[in-house]
Amino acid sequence: MSKRTIILLFILFFCCFALKASADVSFTNNIEMHEESITFVIHETYTLDDALGFREDLDADNSGNVNASEVEVFKESYLSDRKAQFLEYVLIDNGSLPLNIDSADLQFEGADGMVDISQLNVTTIVQYGANSTISEGKHSVWVLGHPLIDNMRFVLPADMELVSYDGLDNASQSVQDGRVVLEGVSGIRSFMINDTPAFEYAAYVTIEEKSIYERSFFLPLLIIIEIILASIALYIIRMNKIKKSQ
Repeated sequence: MSKRTIILLFILFFCCFALKASADVSFTNNIEMHEESITFVIHETYTLDDALGFREDLDADNSGNVNASEVEVFKESYLSDRKAQFLEYVLIDNGSLPLNIDSADLQFEGADGMVDISQLNVTTIVQYGANSTISEGKHSVWVLGHPLIDNMRFVLPADMELVSYDGLDNASQSVQDGRVVLEGVSGIRSFMINDTPAFEYAAYVTIEEKSIYERSFFLPLLIIIEIILASIALYIIRMNKIKKSQ
């Protein structure tokens, strides 16, 4: 058995153990890319013991009841501590195209009330700004993964197409509102570092600008050009007939 196979089996064993140990929480990620920005939405669902543990963290005065002010204090502290870390969640062109955080928000559903095991939903919304256009040329998009992410969804910028992807299991591709959508389960990505195999939980997606004839505006533009050419041809024919009749 090769060294690479042994390492991969170890990682898979560890991830399976982690899944069993944290079966009370699940994540979904939605990465929507625009011309010069990215909207990254992380949905977290906590149940049973994980929901209880989260509420205990929210319950600052240990009263057994979580109120709105405690949620707000937690939110402000969390966003302040995580702001720099958010920049490590997404990389464009391996970090050569810098991103900045335009805004970040944390939303709770079912947080107020008794500290118990009822379901708790947490949504993090991070708005990234790019220093240059993402929807032109060819780019790679790296997004941090996790074994508990059961759905990772990429929405490509308009007029961009998918070239390749790695680190997504059970992936599917579709077109919604004229934009390419890639979905899958967060998986293990394998790559080489100085001829040494390496592995990570991350998705790596390569996208590029569509050819001009594949773009949404091309067919209407072609029809307009044909109408103009047909009008010119009819005008020339009409003028020739007038000249012959004189």
